[in-house]
Amino acid sequence: AAAGLAAAAADGAADAARTPTFEQRPYFRLFLNLLVDLATPDPVLDSSSPRVLAAFATAFHALQPAVVPGFAFSWLELVAHRMFMPNLLLIRGQRGWVLMHRLLVDLFVFLEPYLRAVQLSDAIRLLYKGALRVLLVLLHDFPEFLSDYHFSFCDVIPASCIQLRNLFLSAFPRSMRLPDPFTPNLKVDLLPEISQPPRILSNCVVALDACGLREPLDEYLR
Repeated sequence: AAAGLAAAAADGAADAARTPTFEQRPYFRLFLNLLVDLATPDPVLDSSSPRVLAAFATAFHALQPAVVPGFAFSWLELVAHRMFMPNLLLIRGQRGWVLMHRLLVDLFVFLEPYLRAVQLSDAIRLLYKGALRVLLVLLHDFPEFLSDYHFSFCDVIPASCIQLRNLFLSAFPRSMRLPDPFTPNLKVDLLPEISQPPRILSNCVVALDACGLREPLDEYLR
């Protein structure tokens, strides 16, 4: 399955590179049929399901919008499909989170230049709305995922995209109860939760290296 998906992804990327008017529908139908067939729960193949989903994630990463812009709408629909995204995020031990994180970063890396320049064509605006809907689903069903990776997501989103950034910054674990902000004499620094460090899965060191701040920061902290 992994080899077949990799071959299909490579063929799609090559076809998009040599064809000015890339036709995305055949590849969308191919991947959708494979996704439905291979990701359907099966008691015999249940143990291989994480590997199958990981193979799909690798194929979708190879076909990311920055590489094949003509496949962007089909790509987003496949990534957010009910047979893929929820199953990937529900893999035991959260092993699928890093794969889903990579795919969402792929999406925002593609959107970032348009969002930064505030130049949204009708197509980009529609893709942006689709991205917001996917994030709303994740905020409702998997808030811990958005919360744990909020650093790296915000790194690839322009500061001017307040609504988009707030979707990540407003996420918090479902096991946590937020205090009522209208409580009289509320002192945030006295809440017991303030002593619990948040879980951060983003690789902050990479961001510091990219900005050239790691060495100066290390020197300052010494």
